[in-house]
Amino acid sequence: MTSPIDKRVASHVRTYRSRGFDCLCGNLRMASRALTALYDGYLAPSGLTSGQLPVLWCVIASEPLSLREIADWLVMDKTTVSRNVAALADMGLIALGAGPDARVKLASSTPKGRKAFADAMPRWKAAQAHVEKKIGRPDFLRAVTDTKRLARKVQGGAQRA
Repeated sequence: MTSPIDKRVASHVRTYRSRGFDCLCGNLRMASRALTALYDGYLAPSGLTSGQLPVLWCVIASEPLSLREIADWLVMDKTTVSRNVAALADMGLIALGAGPDARVKLASSTPKGRKAFADAMPRWKAAQAHVEKKIGRPDFLRAVTDTKRLARKVQGGAQRA
């Protein structure tokens, strides 16, 4: 016997299939997985991942930075920032120091981190060029601009029903 909940779920699935995959979040996540795999492949020889590079980049661009500042710059939750910062610190690419009070840690790059960043940049540029070639320069530039704008507009806007 099928429960009312099962029937409702089945109805939503049928509706979803008939409309196609037009969920913005789902499509962005799908694109993100594809891009992450591509960029990780290009970055692998540098020892950095596509998740670690923006954190290191952010630190180098404006060091020292608190973990909260990194999270704000990258529109990333604090747990993910902490995990990436810990990995970069374990690799010797960033150093963590005391902030203005005991609750704040400040991240700064190390010479090894700056070298890893310099080694990763040509690989990142190659990944960028690969994607640009695949989708064309106008679509590439529009995608970069639109996704950056989208992230900033919806940042912190989570609502619960």
